[in-house]
Amino acid sequence: MCKNSVEDCIAPGNREDFEIGPDNHDTIGMIVIGKNGHIVAGTSTNGATHKIPGRVGDSPIPGAGAYADDNVGAATATGDGDIMMRFLPSLLAVEDMRKGIEPSIAAENALRRIAEFYPTFSGALIAATKDGRY
Repeated sequence: MCKNSVEDCIAPGNREDFEIGPDNHDTIGMIVIGKNGHIVAGTSTNGATHKIPGRVGDSPIPGAGAYADDNVGAATATGDGDIMMRFLPSLLAVEDMRKGIEPSIAAENALRRIAEFYPTFSGALIAATKDGRY
């Protein structure tokens, strides 16, 4: 089991602890910087757990699930999609980075903005600059 560190989690002997099944998956977000400097962000959705049939999730909404700008950096987020679509946290984080704010602080700022209105919001956001700071 991987309780001590990321290294423990990714060690070959521990990978079987992460079998994917219908009850243990969630959103995945990632940021990739290509060798030419192009930066992209992407996100998946966790599926239909609390989604109204026919509703579009936050993942495909620019700025909600993910946002990237080659001149600045990128961000991707997970959480209650209905709330995230109202605040566009990934866009907020990238715009903070555009102002020179460090990525970790930009991510915190975006989540704090949501928490002002939804104190019980549970979510996460990752952000990185075009030069790889996160």
